[in-house]
Amino acid sequence: MGYDADETPEPQRSTVAGSAPEPAGNPPAGGAVVGAGGRDGVAAGAASSPDSRRRRWSKLELPVLLVVAIAIAIVLKTFVVQPFYIPSQSMEQTLHGCPGCTGDRILVFKPVFRIRDPHPGDVVVFRAPHDWDELAGVQLSTNPVVHGVQWFGQLVGVVPPSERDLVKRVIATGGQAVRCCDENGNLQISDHGAQGPWRSLNEPYIYQNSSWSRPKTPGGVKAADDTRSFGPVTVPAGRLWVMGDHRDDSADSRYHCGDGSGGQSCDPISSTVPNSDVIGKAVVIAWPPSRWRTLGTPKTFTSLGLTGIGALPAEPAAAALVGVGALGGWRRRRRRR
Repeated sequence: MGYDADETPEPQRSTVAGSAPEPAGNPPAGGAVVGAGGRDGVAAGAASSPDSRRRRWSKLELPVLLVVAIAIAIVLKTFVVQPFYIPSQSMEQTLHGCPGCTGDRILVFKPVFRIRDPHPGDVVVFRAPHDWDELAGVQLSTNPVVHGVQWFGQLVGVVPPSERDLVKRVIATGGQAVRCCDENGNLQISDHGAQGPWRSLNEPYIYQNSSWSRPKTPGGVKAADDTRSFGPVTVPAGRLWVMGDHRDDSADSRYHCGDGSGGQSCDPISSTVPNSDVIGKAVVIAWPPSRWRTLGTPKTFTSLGLTGIGALPAEPAAAALVGVGALGGWRRRRRRR
């Protein structure tokens, strides 16, 4: 159609301008691209966050597990189960500590003697009395690194302790009397003091007994080479008469009689150990693997009705070993994930 001369034609809108208006709030096409990129970045960051947390945890996992393991070991050592290293041959061959062999590592169960007193036949670890002239334990290094390694070795029982801790077998307890020997050279025990009656002990666990010669007459003077005879000694209440299974090489109660007269008048205090100095009962040989076994009560004492709780203390020690294995298994499963 035509236009009047005085009319100015209205400018035509471009196809883009003439198209339907974009919905309010929608950014332009260029902005849409930028917006999409922003959302993708947020999603990528959210997706990477768990991965970064896992990476951080994987770096911290080993130190945290080590700290937890050490804390558990300290708690167990203090209150439940403590490992000990056998450095001497005084308990051969029940416990190896012989020159040139691998010294046994034993687990000592502590709570049992909070329930009951030690019984004859128990293998116990105790602090050496002050007047027993035992060699002191390992002296820790002044070097901080070496000191830490030695401390951890003592914690897990691969290094001898710094204290004067000894391991022996309980032979008689407070109120009982003990002497040696009968006509066959055996130890004798009485539940009613030095007046008897006496019963002889059959001790197949002895590795090498001390020297002994049968007196020519009953009650006669013992031979010069007789290092086995002593007593009778009545054990004071709350104390223990202890002896090593290697009787010829054990600084035990017989060794510490201190009477100077061939054992006829042993000092009942200097030769015995207070119950309060007992750390715990040895229940398991934990190392080396070839010698894994529990330490029960010999038939010599079970036949006399002197066993007490017997093998029960080995169960918590076994549970502790299972717990350590479970912790290692959990760590392996974490690595596979």
